[in-house]
Amino acid sequence: MERYKQMKSEKEELLFKRRLTESAELAYEHGIAVTSDFLGLAEQNLFHEIKKELPAIGYTCFGGVPQAERYCIRFDGTVTVTSLKELPLTEEVMAEYPISCMKASLPSSKYNESLSHRDYLGSLLSLGINRSKIGDIYVRNTDAFVFCTDGIAEFLCKEWTQVRHTQIHCEAAAPDMGILAPSLQQIIGTVPSLRLDALIATAFQTSRSKLAEVIDAGRVFINGKAVTKAGTELKAGDVVSVRGKGRFYLDEVKNTTKKGRTVVVIQKYTS
Repeated sequence: MERYKQMKSEKEELLFKRRLTESAELAYEHGIAVTSDFLGLAEQNLFHEIKKELPAIGYTCFGGVPQAERYCIRFDGTVTVTSLKELPLTEEVMAEYPISCMKASLPSSKYNESLSHRDYLGSLLSLGINRSKIGDIYVRNTDAFVFCTDGIAEFLCKEWTQVRHTQIHCEAAAPDMGILAPSLQQIIGTVPSLRLDALIATAFQTSRSKLAEVIDAGRVFINGKAVTKAGTELKAGDVVSVRGKGRFYLDEVKNTTKKGRTVVVIQKYTS
C-alpha cells in the first residue's frame, strides 16, 4: 500500500510539472500571458524545482490578496529575459489574474453553527470542486471569503448553499483588505543567529531539538520552497510555513545584545 501511494504521488508530481511546463512554453511561444490554478505549498516547491528548466520569460505570483498562502502563477510571454525571472507585482498585473472573491454569508440566527476554515473547505470539495480551483479562505465572524478561479465563480453562486447543517448565501464580493488583512501576532525575541530552527523555535515557543524531525521531513517551507537544513539563514521578509503549526515572516532584524544575541521581530499569522 505504501509503495502504491508513493507511485501515485510521484505520478501526480510529474503530471503537475508537465502542466506547469506546458503553460510556460505556451506563454513563451505565443507571446501571451498564461495563468495556472492555485498552488499549495507542495506545488510551489515543485515549481521551484523546475524553474531553471522553464522558458526565459517573466512571471508573477498572486492569490487574490498580498501574502496569500495559496497563489497562482502568471507566465508573461511578452517579457523575454535571459532566464525565468520574477517580475514586480503591480496593481495592473493583479487585475489581470482570473481570480474571483466570493462571500459566503450565514442567515441571521442565534442558532447558527460556529463554522471553521475546515468546514468551509470541506463543503466546497464535497461539490466536486478540485482543490486547485480554490485559494485561501478567510473566516470573519459569520462570513467567509473564498478566492477561486473565475471559471467556478458562477457555479458557486448557484450551488454552494450549505456548510454542514447551515444554509448559506454565496455571492461575488470585492476583496476588502480592511476585512481580509491577516491577523498577526508580533513576537520580539532574541536568537543566537538567524538560523531557521532558531527562528521557528522563537515563533512557536518550542525547543530547537524538537524541530529537527519536522525540518528533516520536508514540512518546512521558506517562501514556498521546501527546506531541510536547520542551519539555513533567513533574511527580513522571508515567509516560513511549518505544516501542522502555521506560518510567520521575519519582519525586522534589530540590534545585537551584549551577550551577542540578535533581536528579531517576527509576525506570526493567527488567521
